[in-house]
Amino acid sequence: MSLSRVLGGLAACVLLAGCADKTHGNAEPDPWPDASYTITCDGVVPTGFPVTLHKGTATVPSSSPDYQSFDVKFEAYATGDLTGDGEPDTVVLLQCHPQPSNGLLEEVQVFNAKGQLIAGLPSPRTLRGETILAPVYDPKGLKIQDGDIIAAMKAYAPDDSHASGPSLPITVRWHWDGHSFVRVG
Repeated sequence: MSLSRVLGGLAACVLLAGCADKTHGNAEPDPWPDASYTITCDGVVPTGFPVTLHKGTATVPSSSPDYQSFDVKFEAYATGDLTGDGEPDTVVLLQCHPQPSNGLLEEVQVFNAKGQLIAGLPSPRTLRGETILAPVYDPKGLKIQDGDIIAAMKAYAPDDSHASGPSLPITVRWHWDGHSFVRVG
């Protein structure tokens, strides 16, 4: 085999490797949209039920006579140290729709670096103030900053309805006190 053929073959391999998709190999896929959770659908099922998401969604049959099933959807996650141990914790925002209904419920769960559930955030219903409807999370506004969970939400103003949705932007900050997350600020 001639030297020019070897060099030509080597150049082709280098060029092909340079054009290869960089997401393969050592890149790890994002595990949270395809993870298993135990959720309560924001308290609708107080004992909770297991759900395994596939590509961020799942439908789980209901054992309650009030609903036929629960549609669960992954919305967002944020990673950072919340407990002060120097390890990355992960905040996961999940959406739950009891069926049949037009209700939307959200639940936030917090996991340590080993993937173990630390705690959940208090229900958005605890933040509703004067209105009947609970605020709704803005998935793009979920982050960890200075050891706290920062959650952008939209609350219902007095003239808002379930049909129109919430219009009042609010930001809620949660801090880990060693046992649970408490609202600060």
